Amino acid sequence: MDGAVESREEWTLLLWTGFAVLVPVLITLWCSFQRPKRKVQLKDLFRKSKHGWHYTDLFNKPTYCCVCAQPILQGAFCDCCGVCADEQCIPRADITLACKEIMAPLRADGSFNHHWVRGNVPLASYCSVCKQQCGTQPKLCDYRCVWCQATVHDDCKMALSSEGQCDMGEFHSVIIPPQYLHQVNNLRRRHPDEYCKLAVACGSVWSPLLVLANTRSGNNMGEVLLGEFRTRLNPVQVFDLSDITPAKALQLCTLLPPGGACVLVCGGDGTVGWVLDAIDAMKLKGQDQFIPRVTILPLGTGNDLSNSLGWGSGYAGEIPVEQLIRNIMEAELVKMDRWKVQVVSKGNYFRKPKVLSMNNYFSVGPDALMALNFHAHREKTPSFFSSRIINKAVYFLYGTKDCLVQECKDLDKRCLFVFISF
Repeated sequence: MDGAVESREEWTLLLWTGFAVLVPVLITLWCSFQRPKRKVQLKDLFRKSKHGWHYTDLFNKPTYCCVCAQPILQGAFCDCCGVCADEQCIPRADITLACKEIMAPLRADGSFNHHWVRGNVPLASYCSVCKQQCGTQPKLCDYRCVWCQATVHDDCKMALSSEGQCDMGEFHSVIIPPQYLHQVNNLRRRHPDEYCKLAVACGSVWSPLLVLANTRSGNNMGEVLLGEFRTRLNPVQVFDLSDITPAKALQLCTLLPPGGACVLVCGGDGTVGWVLDAIDAMKLKGQDQFIPRVTILPLGTGNDLSNSLGWGSGYAGEIPVEQLIRNIMEAELVKMDRWKVQVVSKGNYFRKPKVLSMNNYFSVGPDALMALNFHAHREKTPSFFSSRIINKAVYFLYGTKDCLVQECKDLDKRCLFVFISF
């Protein structure tokens, strides 16, 4: 009798254990299958909003709704200001909770207000007043300024509000303040001298950072990085190269003091070359004085140029964005050679020669064909190229194919190379 009772208890324990394990797994799988469908359904709502909404759920990014203060099962978060809202509360959040303003006037006394967002403060953040850790309670609590990133407890916020001035925090020297753009917009005469006068209020070491990211490069980290930089900088400084060309993005440099801007290119060698070509186009337009300095965050597959300049052979999120910005602020300025390559059709004198730019290497032959085939394949099916390992595997397949087919056989007999040095 005792053995039957023990056996029944063991089966009961086994069933409850299985239930406790399987239910969370099933809920997670259900959310994973529903996520793409919900993203499509919410796309129109996101497009009409002033917030930079991105879909989230309980298993993707656990957060509390800034409207109803309840845990979010399915909803969205703004990667610019950090506001989070449940799916039903998104329309109300659009009305009641303002996003980061890329352009805004100063107060009457010349200061700039904090922009506080309640709840969902970063982990290991500390109160600017009492120096104790914030966000430790399992509910919507405490505040964060979307500009200076300062955090305060609910009770301490009243003590801080007496000061009421935001200094843009640690990275004030790389942020374009909203008041600067407001003043530029109101200028009657847009001239570099006027920009320099306005920049005096931003500090002597002010060097705005523009971020240009290719979301298709390497392991597709570009989209995550765009959100991280929008959170810490003015959203107008951050550009997705799948939505806007580098030539248009770099026109922001013409609204800044000459030579003061710095551009961070998040991508591979091809993306860096694309941006450098756009900078060459600025020279042709007579905008030489606005040419920015360029730094690289290697997100591509090879990243040879980044590696040769000391920025590493690849980035996979191992360094926080805050440290990346510090590294850029402390980086040493070096010059880099750029070459022009002219391609002329043999025997066809009426065709205009094609002029290409070369950064750190130039290739004609099997490796160039392999890179071209890879680029064409990625343009056709970008979703397939989701990691560096897959990218390198595709490179290997195209390289193996060329070894067998030998499309570039006797290429040296069909091409004439002329090197001209100045």
